[in-house]
Amino acid sequence: MEILTPKVIAWGRLGAKLPFANHEVESDILAWKPDLVHFHSVHIGPFIGIARVLRRWGIPYVVTPHGGFAPGRLAQVGPEVRAFINFLEKPYLNGARFVHAVSRNDAEGLRMLGVHIQSVVIPNGIDLTTLPTQTDFTLLRRRFPVLGDKRIFLFLGRLDTAHKGLDLLLEAFAIAALPEARLVLVGPDWRGSLSRLQEQTTQLGLADRVVFTGPIYGEEKWAYLAGADIFLHPSRWEGSSFSVLEALAMGKPVLVSQAADPGELGTLKAGLIVEPNMEALTSALRDLAMTDQEDLVQMGEQAKKIVKEHYCWRNIAKNIVEAYGRAV
Repeated sequence: MEILTPKVIAWGRLGAKLPFANHEVESDILAWKPDLVHFHSVHIGPFIGIARVLRRWGIPYVVTPHGGFAPGRLAQVGPEVRAFINFLEKPYLNGARFVHAVSRNDAEGLRMLGVHIQSVVIPNGIDLTTLPTQTDFTLLRRRFPVLGDKRIFLFLGRLDTAHKGLDLLLEAFAIAALPEARLVLVGPDWRGSLSRLQEQTTQLGLADRVVFTGPIYGEEKWAYLAGADIFLHPSRWEGSSFSVLEALAMGKPVLVSQAADPGELGTLKAGLIVEPNMEALTSALRDLAMTDQEDLVQMGEQAKKIVKEHYCWRNIAKNIVEAYGRAV
């Protein structure tokens, strides 16, 4: 199978919404005579225009929304985006050979939108060869002495309050009242969320129990994951979170929302899966704070096993290639 990528075109903000094919990209694609075209992302007008050209030429295409139609995300969009979806994207999606959903969330959102085309759920994966063979699991506690010997709950990702549910997490952590636990939020600011989260932390009386580390990358990222006891990802909506997969691969039990669950992690005993609301998060935080360390280690071992069996790229590539074959 040969994979070809057209040259990058700078559409501009308005051009990115207009549903017309760029002539240069259209010519490239038709010159290749592809068996199938795969679009990624949502709300891209030129993709809709190119898809119309493909339909005229009888060339099948598939679409991966990457969480763009998850129910929680749809509840947040304004009337302009909803009109774009209803009048332009639904015909585009219904014209696809199938929609590739990276989680059940997109599949459910498409059903709610009335998209009748088949959804194929194939998650994102992780390249296990990128994991370090050794990590400095003491780095996090050394850099932030306030963590001491407390149980560390860690979130890693952009600090996007509305999307990632971090406001709910702080409220739940305060209500749970866990003096022997610390909450570590790792990641870059997102549109001013950091200052709002820091202010909320102070108002909740959590200044001595919550640590904001800023963004970290590479070996430091793996070291921070290794130094945590439990990984958190309480998103209100999600496509398929790479940070959750990375935490699982590092053998960390997880507390994630239904939206951030890449599969059946709760059933497979790798962590707790909850609704993204304060009551559920509070209860789960308390349960994990009281879980024996030995049980956490067993959950972590199960997490690593799940990644190897279900989320390695070899298996995922095999599934998507088989889906391509059925499509053409």
